Amino acid sequence: MTDVDPLAVPAPLDPARTSFVGIVGRLTGVNVVALVAAIITGPITARMLGADGRGELAAIISVITIAPIVFDLGLGQWLARERARGGSRSDLLGAALPVALGCSLVAVALAAPVSELIGQGRPVVKTFVLIGLLLMPVSVALHVLLGLAIGESRWRLYSATRLVTSVLPVFAIVMLALGGGLTVASAAAAYLLAGLFGGLLLLQRVRGVRRLSFDRRRARAAVVFGAKGWLSQVAGTANNRLDQALMAGLVSSRQLGLYAVAVTVASITHGLMVAVSAALFPRVAGGDREIVARSCRVTICFVLVVSAVLAALSPAMIPFVFGAEFGEAVPMVIVLLMASVPLAAAVVLAAALVATNEPGAAMRAELVALAVTIPALVAFIPSGGGFSAAIISLIAYSLRLAVQLRSTCRAFGTPWWSFVLPTPHDVTWLRQRARRLRGGSAGAS
Repeated sequence: MTDVDPLAVPAPLDPARTSFVGIVGRLTGVNVVALVAAIITGPITARMLGADGRGELAAIISVITIAPIVFDLGLGQWLARERARGGSRSDLLGAALPVALGCSLVAVALAAPVSELIGQGRPVVKTFVLIGLLLMPVSVALHVLLGLAIGESRWRLYSATRLVTSVLPVFAIVMLALGGGLTVASAAAAYLLAGLFGGLLLLQRVRGVRRLSFDRRRARAAVVFGAKGWLSQVAGTANNRLDQALMAGLVSSRQLGLYAVAVTVASITHGLMVAVSAALFPRVAGGDREIVARSCRVTICFVLVVSAVLAALSPAMIPFVFGAEFGEAVPMVIVLLMASVPLAAAVVLAAALVATNEPGAAMRAELVALAVTIPALVAFIPSGGGFSAAIISLIAYSLRLAVQLRSTCRAFGTPWWSFVLPTPHDVTWLRQRARRLRGGSAGAS
């Protein structure tokens, strides 16, 4: 564990940090905007590119999304935790950025062979995977700075970054579609550039830092903590996205396109779990451990209700929104919605474990799930396609939650049911927080 410099300036607090529900509400709102963006662009790209083209686009996006997480060595998480505990910004950046940038050069070295492997004879996929990996030093640096923003509870900046990366592709894709220029290449370029532009907003967090202080002992502590968190992040990202990355080389583009649409619909619930885990991280790192169990229970309830509604609507909704060609994705959607319930709890508990200096516990849960996911995907995807991938996701997320629950019970000294079984007090708690938020809004106006 890194020693905190007693002379370090504490991380400035966002005024909204004192209201956990307010933060979650704000971040969920941002994620809803991102979801609306996906709902707008999903049908457009599906209808204009077809299942084959949508599958190629999914292959590109999955790789350029996973890569920054793979090559930052978990240093963004370390930076978020240490900054939330009061570490000096210049000291922490000085330890994290050089190591992260060094790791990103590995991506540059592997760009050509990886793009060839993923491309599988598809020139557009090969080209954009190559470009994304060559830009990895920039992407990794911005990913680390995102950790700094979370550690400082800079939720407005975090939200602005998310909004730019979500909204810009909508405008680009809509304009390209209206102008008749929407192709896999133009859509991929829109997503790639939007990610870079959104990340550039994070550069304001280094404004005023005149000198980065590199300390070997601090850098070593960052690598030790980050490596455990990195394995957890990489395994988690692999569990969440490896299915699409492997499908790019194991099934037809049409099958991948159907699965990509199913993932888009099932991801409607992901906004809440991401919002809760992001808001939870600095609170738990700062010493608030009691909030974890209730946050997990309430998140499960919301995700369960939303998933049930979406599952009931999907047989009529998907062909209407995406086109009759995508009606085959409905069974995949229903299974993935079932999988989102254990995933929600697992995401929240993983953030709590890492924030309490237990990244190894979160890592073990991810690795157990990954040990099932990889061989199962390779064995069953070629014959079973997207439906097999959805079933595997359900099994993997459930295993991940079971292992994380065991670790969380030990770390927090509470029984497993306190994290997953809602209580009447949760409803009272939510009502009280909602009244406070309404009162605060009225006072502000």
